[in-house]
Amino acid sequence: MRGSKAAGASALVLVALTMAGCSGEGSAALPEPTGEVAQVDAPEDGAQDAAACAAVSDVMTIVENADIALSEGRMAAQEQQGWYEVATDVLHRIPSGGDSAVSLGVADLQATVPAVETWPRTEPTVIRSDAWNDALTTLDAPCLEVDSELTIGVFTGG
Repeated sequence: MRGSKAAGASALVLVALTMAGCSGEGSAALPEPTGEVAQVDAPEDGAQDAAACAAVSDVMTIVENADIALSEGRMAAQEQQGWYEVATDVLHRIPSGGDSAVSLGVADLQATVPAVETWPRTEPTVIRSDAWNDALTTLDAPCLEVDSELTIGVFTGG
């Protein structure tokens, strides 16, 4: 019984190949490779830029929610500072070594805020400084160009 099922399946495959124009004998000659490889990294760069913009939005969301909680008295300044440290860690993990407008904008934003390990614990951060705001403003247009608008998600409060 198994043999007849296998033979039937093989016959169906042979019929399908024949109907598709495949005889199983020799194939049409494949074109010779030209040695040139088309560069297709623009979409990948766009995706990386969009991901960087989304990560900057995450940083902005952390900062905004910490500020709201502080202003409403639901958080102490020390806790806000802790959230700023988290935001700074996230910011400094965003790749910014490329030459796209987004990469350059992220590098500028990163330059406004030193890495957390260099912060003196008694000195306030430069998050929300004029340099911070200018760098975010400069990043708006390049992020829009890669369809990744900078946004803030407000979730704190009541």
